[in-house]
Amino acid sequence: MNRTLAAALLAAGLCACADLPESASPAAGIVRSPFAPLDPGSYEQVSLHFKVFAYGGDNARAVSSQAEGFYTTIMTDTNLFSFMPSGLYEIVVYASHEEYVRKTGQPDWSGGVAYGNCICSYNGPQLLQTIAHEMTHLIFIEYMGRPRRDLLWLNEGLAVYEQAKAASGGRAPADLFAGVRPRLRSQPLTMDEILGFVPLGERAGADQKVALWYAECASLVQFMLERGGRIGFSQLLPALRDGKGFDEAIRSAYIGVWGDLAGLYRAWQAAL
Repeated sequence: MNRTLAAALLAAGLCACADLPESASPAAGIVRSPFAPLDPGSYEQVSLHFKVFAYGGDNARAVSSQAEGFYTTIMTDTNLFSFMPSGLYEIVVYASHEEYVRKTGQPDWSGGVAYGNCICSYNGPQLLQTIAHEMTHLIFIEYMGRPRRDLLWLNEGLAVYEQAKAASGGRAPADLFAGVRPRLRSQPLTMDEILGFVPLGERAGADQKVALWYAECASLVQFMLERGGRIGFSQLLPALRDGKGFDEAIRSAYIGVWGDLAGLYRAWQAAL
């Protein structure tokens, strides 16, 4: 697999999401992090949507500002501005990778973890991408009302897409899949494989199928947003939340564009 692709997708795998029961998901209301807090002397910065805990006031304010920017970007892409979270999302920023692993018990390769309404990570080059990725998950799950295994690919695809935008300064990640495009053209996962595959928190890039799954999910979401249009995507999400099957939701959201999930898949593949 192309090394550039593996590096790009690695961050998605680094966001090791805790596999929570519905009672401990953001859709169930505010659920506090079970992990050890920061040491005494840390700062708390409260903003419109977030409560950030970090060492150093400037650090806490910077993370808070970036998080609010990511929140606005996600809401713009999904048109979920009418959605009201049940409370402030918490972001805990440990001082180092060592403190993060020690206090959360996450694997050594993990760069961040989400639990309930809380995102935990640490100061480092992965921090902002991790926040954008995990924030997308928290918003998606809370909006849908519960964790949706049937929408896992859509949830992960949107999270990787928003993460890539964060990495590129808010611009659409036009070249994110350049390295894997030949593989997507010649040996893509089928739509049934995408729907049925569960990465089980594995590190993206450690397994070619895991990395390909993340790439396809994100590429399909990017195609829906940028080719099908954000208006259609904003109509797709409430249709899925209200219980429509994917084929019916696509027909009602993208009128005259795609008639079902198979049609979307064929159009995406032809555009690669």
